[in-house]
Amino acid sequence: MPFEKNAPDTELQVLLVDDEQHCIDTLRSMLKRIHPEWTSVKSCNSAASAKEMILRFKPRLVFLDVEMPHQNGFDLLTSLQKISFDIIFTTAYEHYAIKAIKFNALDYLLKPFSLSDLEKAIQKFLEKRNQPITAPDPAMDIFLSNLQQTTPFSKKIALSTFRGLIFVPLENIIRCEAKDNYSKVYITDGSSQVVSKTLKEFEYLLEDMNFFRVHYSHLINLQHVQKYVHGNGGYVLMSDGSSIEVSRRRKPEFLKKAAAL
Repeated sequence: MPFEKNAPDTELQVLLVDDEQHCIDTLRSMLKRIHPEWTSVKSCNSAASAKEMILRFKPRLVFLDVEMPHQNGFDLLTSLQKISFDIIFTTAYEHYAIKAIKFNALDYLLKPFSLSDLEKAIQKFLEKRNQPITAPDPAMDIFLSNLQQTTPFSKKIALSTFRGLIFVPLENIIRCEAKDNYSKVYITDGSSQVVSKTLKEFEYLLEDMNFFRVHYSHLINLQHVQKYVHGNGGYVLMSDGSSIEVSRRRKPEFLKKAAAL
């Protein structure tokens, strides 16, 4: 049975976590312009002080800088026994941190962000707050679990389908096929999912996870390759019985990666 919708917040508890004071000051000023009624906004500049503040202040929304000295934002989250707040990550770097965040379809802002970017992120948070809750949101739990995994195939990825998010272990994904601005993901149970990500986005997320784009329209899980048949570019036979062409241009790198497994 669903819980009732969240009641409107008369005074939302917000915490800003960033090791650079000018970033805190800028974000605080922007928040004041968008939501002047949010008067309970606190800040801290390290993971250690943030942990203490979270336990004492019990914020509902945390803007969390990923890159901080000593402990980063991810370290902070893994040190908490329970996460009972929503998070909007902030970072100045388009690198592994963004990839990890996108992997689980979590919200983030890339510095420097605009007032419009901030408004959109807050609107997503407020819409989520106003939806009936039928079960705990698994995204953060899976995100934290992924951070602690040492092997790629122990991780799960969030797939944004027409019916909502589903979380699938990487080892269960056989291949991804381009479908215009979408991708079709084929799974070991025989099912497939149409996902609102381009194949280029999947390539970016999975390139370090033993996936390889053998053709402009196909990204394959190298763990599910059964056989390679030589030819101009050749083709691979996958564990689901599919035959996928390997482009001539990508053949040398494919053979190198396949041999390294």
